[in-house]
Amino acid sequence: MPELQSFDTNVYFRVVADNLLKNFGERALTYAEGALQKMRDMGDDEGFELWRGVHGQIEERIVEIVRPTNETLH
Repeated sequence: MPELQSFDTNVYFRVVADNLLKNFGERALTYAEGALQKMRDMGDDEGFELWRGVHGQIEERIVEIVRPTNETLH
């Protein structure tokens, strides 16, 4: 039996984040926050973790858009 390979879940979160940003712009962050709250309210820990990953990727993408690539944060 082949050994299971680990995978980077951030790849999937980035795809979802990019699609949400393409469709909703910066409102995507608000929608992800709403999904996080819904998962928390429902007690859906797995769904919460998934949306937390997507939310983090949306935040990263927004920072990349706002901050020029040649700028350094200290």
